[in-house]
Formats: sequence, C-alpha cells, structure tokens
Amino acid sequence: MARATADRVDALMRAERAVLGEIHASDEAYRNLLHLCDIIGDRFGGSESERQGGAWLRDRAAQYGLAGARLQEFRHLGWQRGPVTARIIAPVDRAIDAIALPYSPSCDFEGEAIWVGQGEADDYEKLPADACQGKIVVSWAESTPPPGGHASHRREKTGRALAHGARAFLFVNQNAGNMAITGSLTAGFEGELPALGLPLESGDYVRRLLERGPVRLRIQIASSFAETTSVNVLADLGPADRGGPFLITGAHYDAHDVAVGALDNTSGTVVVLEAARALKTVEALLAVPVRVILFACEEIGLLGAWHYARAMAADLPRCRFVLNVDSPVKSHPGDESLSVCGFPELVPHFTGMGQDLKYSFETRDRISAYADHFPFSVAGVPSGTLGSRPTSGMVGRGWGHTPADTVDKVNPKALQSAAALVARLLLRIAHDESFPGRHRTRAEMDGTIDASPIGWYVRHFKRYPFQPSWA
Repeated sequence: MARATADRVDALMRAERAVLGEIHASDEAYRNLLHLCDIIGDRFGGSESERQGGAWLRDRAAQYGLAGARLQEFRHLGWQRGPVTARIIAPVDRAIDAIALPYSPSCDFEGEAIWVGQGEADDYEKLPADACQGKIVVSWAESTPPPGGHASHRREKTGRALAHGARAFLFVNQNAGNMAITGSLTAGFEGELPALGLPLESGDYVRRLLERGPVRLRIQIASSFAETTSVNVLADLGPADRGGPFLITGAHYDAHDVAVGALDNTSGTVVVLEAARALKTVEALLAVPVRVILFACEEIGLLGAWHYARAMAADLPRCRFVLNVDSPVKSHPGDESLSVCGFPELVPHFTGMGQDLKYSFETRDRISAYADHFPFSVAGVPSGTLGSRPTSGMVGRGWGHTPADTVDKVNPKALQSAAALVARLLLRIAHDESFPGRHRTRAEMDGTIDASPIGWYVRHFKRYPFQPSWA
C-alpha cells in the first residue's frame, strides 16, 4: 500500500511539472484571447458573434485533442438595444450619457429622481417609507466588498428599488473615464422596470443637482425582444465516464455588446481551454473524467449554466467538484482568488492545497448567485469560482462591463499563471479520493442561501436574483 501511494504521488508530481512546462512555454492562451476579442468580437448572448465564438471554441478544443468537442444548443429570449435618450429637464435642460441595461423594456416618460447612495438596505432605511414611490432611483454601481463583507450586486440593488416602488433605475459607474456601465437587468426575460447604466461623470452630476433640490429627468429607451438560440461548448478529458465521479471545469465565453470582455470573461475562457490543452498531454494520469464546458449567456443570467445543470441533472450527484473560472486576471499573477459557494469545509482544504502547490491563493466561502457555479451549488454540488482580486485603484468591476474591457488590460503572464493553477487544481482534485466536499440536499442549500446576503431577495421575489423563468 505504501509503495502504491508513493507511486501515485510521484505520478501526480510528474504530471504537474509537465503541465507547468507546457503552459509557461506557450503563448497559446494569449493568442486565443486575441482571436476571440479582435476577430470574433463581443459574443453577446444570442448574437451571431456568440454563435461564431462557440463554433470556433469547439473547433479549437477538437484541435487540442479533447474528446467529443460539440455544441449544446438551447433557446432563450434575446434582447437588442435601440436608441436611448436621458435628459435632465429641471432644474436645467441638459442631456446626459447613458445606455440601456440589457433586458430593459422600452419607455418614454418624465419623472423625479431620487439618490440612494450605494443602494444598500441601510441607505433606504434613512429615507421616508414612500420616498422612492413612482420615482427614478439613482444608485452607485457595485462597490468593492470589504474584507469578509458583502457589497450588493446590480440585481440586488434593482430589487431594492423595485421593492420601494421605483418607476425606473439608474446605475452609476464608480470609476472615472466616462465609461457607461452595463449589466443585465434580468435572467433572460423582459425587465421589471426601465434601467440605464451611466458613467460616473453623468451620475455624479445628477447627484450634485439633487443636493440642491428636486431633479426631473426624461428617459426614452427603445428595446426589442425575440426568441433566439445560443450554444454551450462541451468537451471531455481523461478516462471514459463509466458511472463514477467526475469533475467539471468551465467559464463563460460571452461578453456584453458594448465591449469584447477581454477580462470578463475572455480571459477565463482561454485559461480553461489552456489548462485543458496542457492536461491533454498528461491525460493518462488523470484519475477521473473532466468535463470542460464553455458556457453561453452568463452575462444575461447564467442561462447556459442553468440549461446544462437541468439537462444533466441525473449526473450531478456523481460530480466531485465544479471549478468555474471567471475574470481570473484582473490583477497580477499570483492574485487569484477562489470562492466556494456554501461549502465551508473546502476553505481549509484549498488553503492547504495552495501551500502544497507552493502557490498560495485566497480562498473563502460565500454565496454568490452571479457566476456559472451557482446552478450547480443550488443542486448541492460542491462548487466555486476562481477569479482574481480587484484591479488596483479601481472600484468594484473596474473596467468590467464597460467599453474599456479590452485586450490591453490583460497581462499574458497572468493568463499563464491562472491556467497553470487551474490545471494543477484539477489534477489534485481528480487524484483526491477523500476530497472533503460534501453534496448538500436542496433543503440544506435553501437554508444556506436564506441565511446569506441574498436571502432577502429570494424571500421577497420567490426566485434567485439570476434565475430564468424556466429554471
């Protein structure tokens, strides 16, 4: 037994060294990122660009020797932006820059604005009970969470505005540079109220006027909706699936229509693909199958992940772990951060794994409903997302969800480091027959989510913040 254990450890170490050499001796991930961003484009959910991206990624996976590279098609409601006008009509007459948030309905009306600061619960508690009724609520966009704390997502801030009777919602970037911020209003269905994303310069102007007295705005949004299709990209690594445990690793390859999403999440897409390419060279040393999934439509409500989790629900009790990768290179190499979603027993395990790898990374447990791990977490599968710490000197998403999320923001060395970490994590988890992640029942997950910062949202709206109508 001791000899067999030593042989397994030796095989694992040889495999890790091989993938490290393969990844750090190649610029494949960066060249793939350039093609997706510079040639294919934004890959917005349901668009022709997204379908082209999916087909190209399938072919790339096949070229790397991944088994069964294929597309998984699903239907959903698509959204297309039209012209937008946002104008202050009192106390001055002046247009302000703004864009519609995806899935915002069309509108044309005037209304009084009200400023709610960060749009957190305590901001509303400072206002009279009916202060927002029928008004245009103006809120800062996502902020950087404090250590161990929570900063509300756009969907939570929209939810509070709705719960307080808002007629419309304006979402203001906290980073300078005249970058109007975007982000889906819903999970692939028509939004509950009109909503705009504003650059800091426009939103702060409205805020300053409100300090002087009442402000009235006119909002005009033209949007269109139509049924469309998208595709997840699926491929396989390792031994054949014979009914035992397996791993899932994935990333979303779609972006928003205002930018190519180089950081969020073309970087995650090419990191997963690069990790899979390197692991293919040591495939015989993978102890369990690895399913590689590049998800569509994450930015409009995790639609690809929800579809896959529903279609493959019978398999999920066998899944050892879901390693999602989203925006892993916002900072420097070595600044990766793993968030597990309702599985606190995994925090010390992954912390120790980082020490063993001689490549420590931040690990925490928190419920986040806004990345592709979440549908799997809801199903009770141990899961988490590997991202990175916020961009230095910037608030919240930084360049993400703005036209500034471009290739020049991506550090090629950070791509290599993140891909190497993903490959090594998959190797370690695949070899770990005593992996401590425990599957939860739906009732257990419901209780964990209810006790989390999004619990109020689920109780009030009877759905998760990002949950399509069919999920």
